[in-house]
Amino acid sequence: MQALQPALPANAMRHVDWPKVPGRTYLLSIGKAATQMVAAILDRLPENVEGLIVTRQGYVEAGFAPDNFKIVEASHPVPDSVGAEAAQSALQAADALGKDDLLLVLMSGGASALLPAPAEGISLVGKQAVTRALLRSGAPIGEMNMVRKHLSAIKGGRLAVRAWPAATHMIAISDIPGDDIAMIGSGPTVADSSTCADTLAIAAKYDIVLPPAIRSQLRSGALETPKADDPKMQRVTADLCARPADMCAAAVEAVQAMGYEAVMLGDALEGDALELGRDHAAQALAIKASGRKAALISGGEATVMISNRDGRGGRCTAYLLACALALNGEPDICGFAADSDGIDGSEDNAGGFLWPGIVELMGGAGEARHLLEQDNSYLAFEKAGALLMTGPSGTNVNDLRVILVG
Repeated sequence: MQALQPALPANAMRHVDWPKVPGRTYLLSIGKAATQMVAAILDRLPENVEGLIVTRQGYVEAGFAPDNFKIVEASHPVPDSVGAEAAQSALQAADALGKDDLLLVLMSGGASALLPAPAEGISLVGKQAVTRALLRSGAPIGEMNMVRKHLSAIKGGRLAVRAWPAATHMIAISDIPGDDIAMIGSGPTVADSSTCADTLAIAAKYDIVLPPAIRSQLRSGALETPKADDPKMQRVTADLCARPADMCAAAVEAVQAMGYEAVMLGDALEGDALELGRDHAAQALAIKASGRKAALISGGEATVMISNRDGRGGRCTAYLLACALALNGEPDICGFAADSDGIDGSEDNAGGFLWPGIVELMGGAGEARHLLEQDNSYLAFEKAGALLMTGPSGTNVNDLRVILVG
């Protein structure tokens, strides 16, 4: 897809650079684009480089197996013991670095779950329980990552502290609305401005029951993260190489080439996926009533509050189903929504398509509405033959939604 081209590591990392040091360079690449990011700069890395790559199961770039890197495939979105073991390896490697060395971190979406290192006194089981509760709560990614930072021995700048006195540099593909670099992958090498009190407030806001060991450490401040004035955070640098805005700008060019007026709604939209779908349907109907031929384009990361733990669906199909129901079969309006990494939530689809008549293929409005209420939007689009299946894309810059009118 044309919109993804600027965000693919082979393009986005063509001109990136990093500090050169007299000592060793250790490379840690984490996320759904982890192997692709390393492949994009492999021929420019020092000869003595070695490192660790941690990606989601099934996301290793085909044929990529350099001798000097260990590749680990871990679980996402709920962390597992494989990722936890990889995190301990990363921390041990950071401990071994000296003042002439560099920890080079390549970061892409999914890293928060893929590299779990529970803080002292917190079990992996406890952290998994909190993660599941956050995923069901509908909390935006920024709030989720604030919590993750404070429960971790590696996130929220703690990896940089472990690497000190070595220099640390992060190159990141942003999957965070607003591109806050401290939130990408929960910022393992970036100072954190959030606090233990913020974490407790988020848990209270979403009625998340924290295990007693976690709650007591948050209340005492024992889980506080490194701040910008920490002496061990003074050799830290970071850069972005791709953003959701880049994908959205490419989508604008694509629809304009097709003869549509581009209506850019924003590259960092958040909030409830169902409300977003209904709102975009209303805007599409208004555009049609005005006689314009236009494309509504948006990026960002909506959320879904899950009530059915056995439901199947992600935020993109939930958005589209709410939009389709609101459009009520209106002619001359179609579109799609997809997660740029190729996976909508925890299913095997990137997203789905929308066109007039799709609700009838789902069994009618009543059945479609029932599937939506049961968090089964995936099943609705599967029934209609409207799932968008791409497999791993090699990048992750949040979701892209396009509604074509006329």
